[in-house]
Amino acid sequence: MSWRDRLLPASFRGVGFWIDQAKTPVGRKGQLHEYPQRDLPFFEDLGQQAKTHDVTALIVGPDCLEQRDKLLKALEQGSGELVHPWLGRLQVKVGECDMTHTRQDGGLVTFTLKFYPDVPLPFPTVTVSTQKVLLAKADTLLGSAVARFEQAMTLIKAARIGIANLRNSLTGVYDVIKEQLKPLIDQYRQITELVKAVKELPKEVAAEFKGLLGDIKELKAFAKEGYRGVIADVSQQLEAIRKADAPKLTTGKDTTAAAQAMTDLVQDTVLVKVAQWVASMPVATAPVKLPAVPSLEHQAKLPVTRQEVPVTDDLQALRNALVEAINPMLDKASPAHYQAISDVKDALKAHLQAVATSGVRQVSKSFQESFPAVVVAYKQFADATRVTEVIQRNGITHPGFSPNDVKVTGE
Repeated sequence: MSWRDRLLPASFRGVGFWIDQAKTPVGRKGQLHEYPQRDLPFFEDLGQQAKTHDVTALIVGPDCLEQRDKLLKALEQGSGELVHPWLGRLQVKVGECDMTHTRQDGGLVTFTLKFYPDVPLPFPTVTVSTQKVLLAKADTLLGSAVARFEQAMTLIKAARIGIANLRNSLTGVYDVIKEQLKPLIDQYRQITELVKAVKELPKEVAAEFKGLLGDIKELKAFAKEGYRGVIADVSQQLEAIRKADAPKLTTGKDTTAAAQAMTDLVQDTVLVKVAQWVASMPVATAPVKLPAVPSLEHQAKLPVTRQEVPVTDDLQALRNALVEAINPMLDKASPAHYQAISDVKDALKAHLQAVATSGVRQVSKSFQESFPAVVVAYKQFADATRVTEVIQRNGITHPGFSPNDVKVTGE
């Protein structure tokens, strides 16, 4: 098959014509900069050339005037399918065109046509905000936690609660409150005050915990600490959830139930805080690679600034720790509260997955000799100021000596 046999019959919106010649710009557009007293010009790349099509079309034959009118009508509609003999089927918009008649060329109408690419507008797509879903599920969990505490306390006879035993049972819980729920310390400065409130004023205790959500929402965790700082804090909060479990008492059914109700409320509230902190981590945009590596002298005067991105391995480890901490909470939950905790668990995993997709992997680098940590940071990231990250990720004791195999993020 010759090249002529492979040509397509030209048409626009189904109206056929002959093509004498067609021209399409290719390559890239740009601006050439030339400077006085310099022999090297500089070409500034401004992007790819737009694929416009300049076509010389011919209408030939005894019915050329009728065919001309059909083509004019098609051109006036503005956009449609152009069958290009050499380039195939194209969606185009009509630009500036000329039509030529001459007496000496009877039976021939010449068109000079210009077509522009017509890129269809994409349909709008819906993207679920995993951050907002997580915050909403956290709100629901706190409401369910408070309701569970109030319901449990209505089934307990306060007169049968032993103050000393309850105090001993809530020692670990009170430590968690001091560490993770500090605004409540203004209300319960001593563990004795908390114990008396649980026994005598359970509804007021529930109200204090419910009002705590507003304080938690004011956190600007990511802005202050970044991904690594938030992950470290959330890890401490998960440890606090495990620590809050009250010891089982051998005597005093009502005392044991009150201690368990308070423990559950504290654990649920800390889990709400975990959700708030995890939600503060945004999905990162793709990092921009440096076109060149600045010298150490340059970085000393003007440090490299880079957008922070998460490390996928860190988020995976956090996800596993979340599941490990939350599963025991599910085991002791009623059906309704089970659903509230499970929803938060799923929302946490979904948001961490969304953040992880924008992250980078941790990789191992091997060097033939032991370099100082600052040299490793410069070799891997072209940024000597990230030496602290290298030291922390590898547990380096002395920054002047790093192991031959180091763990770094693969950027």
